[in-house]
Amino acid sequence: MLELLSIIVLAIIVIGVLIKEYIREKKSNSKANNELNNIKQTNTKQYKNKEIVNNKNSENKKSAIDEFCNKHYKKIWIVFAIILFITVIYKFGEIPTYMSVDEAGMAYDAYCLAEYGTDRYGNSYPLYLTNFGGGQSALNGYLIAFFIKIFGPSMIIYRLPTLLIYLMSVIVSYLLISKAKNKKTALLLTFLIITCPWNIYNARTAMDCNLYAGLFMLTLYLMDKAKKNYQYILAGISAGVTLYTYCLSWISMPIFLAVWAIYMLYIKKIKIRQLILFAIPIAILAAPLIYFILLNYGIVEQTQIGIFTLPVLSEFRVNEIGLSNWVATSLESLKTIFFSSGTIYLVYVPLFIFGYVLEWKQCIKEIKNKEYGISTVMIIAFTTILVGLLTTRIPTANKANVLYIPILYFVTIGILKIVQESKAILITFIIMISVLCAQYTYYYYTSIGLNISDWYQNDGLAEITRTIENDEEAKEMKKYILVYTNGPDIYTILELKLSPEEFAKDIEYKYYYGTLKRTAKVRNYNYLYTDKEVLNIDLNKDDYIFIVSNEYTYTIDYLLENGYTATDYKYYKILTKGEVLEIE
Repeated sequence: MLELLSIIVLAIIVIGVLIKEYIREKKSNSKANNELNNIKQTNTKQYKNKEIVNNKNSENKKSAIDEFCNKHYKKIWIVFAIILFITVIYKFGEIPTYMSVDEAGMAYDAYCLAEYGTDRYGNSYPLYLTNFGGGQSALNGYLIAFFIKIFGPSMIIYRLPTLLIYLMSVIVSYLLISKAKNKKTALLLTFLIITCPWNIYNARTAMDCNLYAGLFMLTLYLMDKAKKNYQYILAGISAGVTLYTYCLSWISMPIFLAVWAIYMLYIKKIKIRQLILFAIPIAILAAPLIYFILLNYGIVEQTQIGIFTLPVLSEFRVNEIGLSNWVATSLESLKTIFFSSGTIYLVYVPLFIFGYVLEWKQCIKEIKNKEYGISTVMIIAFTTILVGLLTTRIPTANKANVLYIPILYFVTIGILKIVQESKAILITFIIMISVLCAQYTYYYYTSIGLNISDWYQNDGLAEITRTIENDEEAKEMKKYILVYTNGPDIYTILELKLSPEEFAKDIEYKYYYGTLKRTAKVRNYNYLYTDKEVLNIDLNKDDYIFIVSNEYTYTIDYLLENGYTATDYKYYKILTKGEVLEIE
């Protein structure tokens, strides 16, 4: 409802601005005609003096909002800090209560790296994580491992690097735009970033791809700031490290860097020597990843480079990238990016289009005049990254997370153009965005941050495992797990804190549908994947603990009929004979 109302408010504002502009233009034309008549009766010098005074008054009027921002930006940042506390710091590590299998896999690999110097498969300091076979970028894993080494493993620690990188992205985005534009534009962009649903959601989860946006904005900031040789080297290091945040950066970043380099050389903003200094650290950091790609295509064979490992994946997802996706899936992907629930507010879509068009005009002007400008840099950044991302299908918005700060930049430009130095209109926008943010934040804390029934998520398996492991009798009993979630074993493994050696020894696998391998057993935790499998268990032989998702009604009814008692916990039923297992 509020989303629809915000669209209506935007439409009213735009109509009002157009009417006001029409009236102003009409009055201006009328005034110009009167002044032309007066020129004949007045001294030309007096007229020019009057015109100068009018222009100065106009300039003073236009700078009112800028003066306020320049004077009070520190106080505004205090407000931003409060917003950040409410949206991403409050109950950090507690909400979201669920943990995706990719988060759990990342956390377990990070634990193994911190304690044993290998991932869970025994690979020494891998430059790319294997995870469940499809791979995972390694940077987040190493950052988590660093904090585990200092503070020990916990949900806060697993998710802390994502939060820190997000907070860094907020700061560097402000610094970049404040330097390139002005504080007014930078403050509004910062406000949009910290109130954006996508950023609120992703700052709290430990997905590898969530680091791409922050590291990319840091790279843009360092590239913009670079003047001396060492600064170009630092920017190159940042760009190279960004390649370890997410595999889609391997195609989107090179496209961006190539176009940026052509632009900088064309306007003579960078020298060949500086460009080489910038490129050297990128090449050094990219070399292992290029080798990793060649390895997984079967072109090279060596998997060990000193202490570092480059794994061979069972599912090499680079094969999903292709130019054909521009035709086959681009519309679907664009719909996902701009219209997925929990990404950006619907009212931002027309504002983005408006701002994007305005910046294209400024970009063309800057290129024609061979000028360096942030408008051109942001156009190049967004457009090239989008082109790169669209070479693969984007079914979920997390694959395009790097785009959201540039999108909000163009929204900022659109808003400021509509505002046209009107305090009333700017305040209206701020109130509207604040209300939308308040609604989403409340919804997040009371609903989506607490309850997700999607099969890809866990909401309670870790707590159940923890309770079982703290109960000496339950710990020794045989457990059967039949849950409506992907990779349920990883939550058990994460809670048990298996060493890589134990991981290799204590896990048994079984095959489904030919080559589909799934975990059958982790110590005395046994995994079922269909209702029928429970019929193969001799319930009279021993007492067992069953953890069953509520969706599996046949299994639950079957166990109840055979003397088991059910305890409800979130989306599961814990079925035991005799004493009921209470989950804390």
